[in-house]
Amino acid sequence: KDHYRELMRVSHIWKDLVNRIRFGFGHQTDRSPGPGDLALYCPACPQPGINLPPSWKDSYDVWLVMQRYIVDGNFTAQHMKMKTPEDDVSLADGKGYMKSSCSNHQAVNAANVQRSNLRATGVGATACARHGCFVPHAVVDFQKGEQSVVVL
Repeated sequence: KDHYRELMRVSHIWKDLVNRIRFGFGHQTDRSPGPGDLALYCPACPQPGINLPPSWKDSYDVWLVMQRYIVDGNFTAQHMKMKTPEDDVSLADGKGYMKSSCSNHQAVNAANVQRSNLRATGVGATACARHGCFVPHAVVDFQKGEQSVVVL
């Protein structure tokens, strides 16, 4: 018998457990992760309290240490609706890079009128402009029939 499906399920659970331990949520049952708590910020970008000295405002110009972001979207990504959505197990819904689904974006409205079998018709993301790392809790699915969007 083919056990690939079971192996993939265990693999996803293992990755989630390792990620929770990495961010300090593996052994603490009294505290659970919030939105974006299971995602890494760009390690190379200047961040006060992390990789900048306490006197960074006196040592550096503001423009030099300012965080810069880019926002981009893929309006052709297609995510099909599941035949049995009750079988879908979310391990970290909204706790990493993905945010809850984005509503109302006009660009995909006309292109997706006849695509009723799709759960999402695109994806949008905010990333570090210097290094390309995704910003935690700033990746969204575009839904069919959207009219406007606020990503940040």
